[in-house]
Amino acid sequence: MPSAVPAIPSTAAQHGRHDRILAAATMMLSSGGEEALQMKDLSQRAGVSVATLYRYFPAKDHVLLGILLSRYTAALTQVTGEVPRGGTARERVTSHLLREFRAQQREPRITAALGRVISETRRSYSEVIEQVEHLHLQVLEHVAGAGRPISSEQRRLLPVVQAIFGAATRRWLAGVYSPAQARFEIRAGCRLLDLPDSAVAEDLALAVPAG
Repeated sequence: MPSAVPAIPSTAAQHGRHDRILAAATMMLSSGGEEALQMKDLSQRAGVSVATLYRYFPAKDHVLLGILLSRYTAALTQVTGEVPRGGTARERVTSHLLREFRAQQREPRITAALGRVISETRRSYSEVIEQVEHLHLQVLEHVAGAGRPISSEQRRLLPVVQAIFGAATRRWLAGVYSPAQARFEIRAGCRLLDLPDSAVAEDLALAVPAG
């Protein structure tokens, strides 16, 4: 019975095996979708034993969450080395999220699998899902401020923008939204970042129950 707690690679060799598993899983998802991602086949493609695979990824969902963690870690490294496009926080975040959505459209099978697992509600996955969402917010915060600090009010708005982006992409995946409708909702959500700090503070005060 595989352990329910994924092992964390520490040596260069372990990191290499870990990365090979994620790379092989990504290729399998791209060609055949989530149904094609079978753990025995994944161990063979990655060149690791089944025991090693389950040590790092006790279940398929751990593999998918590992891909998400890897992608947002890479995205954070990338954006910290770029000059974000746009003169305002709203323009910069809009440009970034639309670029992210275009990338999702290019690989719908991977997007569907990763979108499904990030919506997972099982408590055992809550910690890693929180890590993924935190990484995404770090990316958005860096983009919003163009590498400089943003206001506390804007920081409170970013999770709302993130949620709108996630909902728009899920509706697109489900066939409820066209790509144009998803882009519109993403743009509309990013306009929240144009709100003055005083308006955000007022809404925060109204959200706190009296007494």
